[in-house]
Amino acid sequence: MEKNPVIRRRDNDIDHTDRKTEKEILDPFQRINPFVSFRYSSREISSVGGKTYVRAKEKSFVDGKFKSEEFEGVAPGNLYGNMATEMQKMFFGQIASVMDMFSAFLPGVKKDKKDRF
Repeated sequence: MEKNPVIRRRDNDIDHTDRKTEKEILDPFQRINPFVSFRYSSREISSVGGKTYVRAKEKSFVDGKFKSEEFEGVAPGNLYGNMATEMQKMFFGQIASVMDMFSAFLPGVKKDKKDRF
């Protein structure tokens, strides 16, 4: 007896299938081209007649799925004034910190270490 017998196939032993009827099954979560995606969002806050109106929209197309969300609401009137005041404080605080860096180059301006925060 041989240790490794040779098996021979004949042409009629091969199973011939019709390739035209076969269907390719795709993964439903297969990623589409990642370069074709976008996000868009906008927020609008306004104050009319003592009420604050808030409107937000967000649209995105990611992984072949389009998503759209919208929101509208009414808030108390003082919300708009408080928000505007806080935004102005933050803006002027940032400007002051940038200008503080350049104050060292101005003549006659000396700061003590105890004046710093």
